[in-house]
Amino acid sequence: MFGVVGCGSVVSAGCATADGREGFAPTDPTGGGEGGGDGAGGSGVAAKPDQPGCAQDAYTETLPTSASLSALAFSPANANDYLLGALELRYPLGKAIVEGGLTSSLAKTQGNCIDRFLSNKSTAAVVLRQATTVVHECGHFYDLGEASGGDATYVIRPDELTFTCKSGDTTSRGGKTFARSLIRKDAHYAKRKACPAGTAARGCDMYAEVYLDGSSTDAKFDSGDQGYSFVLEEAAQYVNSLATALAFEDSYTGTKASERDGILTFLWYIERYLAMARADYPAAYALLSEDPCWRQATLSVWDRGWFYLRATEGLSNLGIDDAAIEPLVTDPELTAEIDALRELECK
Repeated sequence: MFGVVGCGSVVSAGCATADGREGFAPTDPTGGGEGGGDGAGGSGVAAKPDQPGCAQDAYTETLPTSASLSALAFSPANANDYLLGALELRYPLGKAIVEGGLTSSLAKTQGNCIDRFLSNKSTAAVVLRQATTVVHECGHFYDLGEASGGDATYVIRPDELTFTCKSGDTTSRGGKTFARSLIRKDAHYAKRKACPAGTAARGCDMYAEVYLDGSSTDAKFDSGDQGYSFVLEEAAQYVNSLATALAFEDSYTGTKASERDGILTFLWYIERYLAMARADYPAAYALLSEDPCWRQATLSVWDRGWFYLRATEGLSNLGIDDAAIEPLVTDPELTAEIDALRELECK
């Protein structure tokens, strides 16, 4: 039996809900508004692990641990500190991301990102099962707080891998790309159509009604009105969601979460967006393919996503319909879009 929390995870998954990022003022300036088995390689370009965007299957970072949390005292009153302590022990990068969100300039207007997204502080187990949402959403706070003007910032690993790229939102919002909702018009949409609003089920896209909603031509602001910069932003945070779920995988006993589904879906959106840009929006494709920042950021998120997908392979409690989504992502017609960027960046 499936339940929906946030954007469709049975247990937890960060998302731009009505209480989340799509309503933040910085995202709505109008005021209303590789082929290969795992998709990471296959371009024919040799992996270059020390070059951003060129690591392919050689991408690596320190994986979360299964360190004991028995020394941490829990009470509902200290739930925030408990979560930070648990992250410190098992996923220090996740803690750094949360702390970046807590000190973000966005926190001045949007509040404490832990309090905002840690909705249930009743027990330690409940708190740990919400860690994916907290890290994901605090990651949005962190990135958006670091950005300025029309730039988009992606803090992949604080102090190690950060990108700030320009003009990635839609033309109507001051950038050079198009509304992400338009990819619902491509030939790939029919392979996994949006689930009915408010539902989550196998065989349909439980994320489309959240992220690809609305019309790019009406006066109403919807999440789907955002451009490529926000496709990539969500993908970056869904990697963080999956990494955090791996850290606290022992908290998911007897449950299922859509963390693998989330990042696979956004890798699919990235490919589809690039394909549509190349075919129908030459100015957008020129930006995304010719600007080294966009190439490197896209490929880095892609490689990191596959790194955690490999690390969580076989953990059936961290996916709902991920086995059905993965072949869509590794379709050679679409991985060719990633290969093309790789050829330009890494040859």
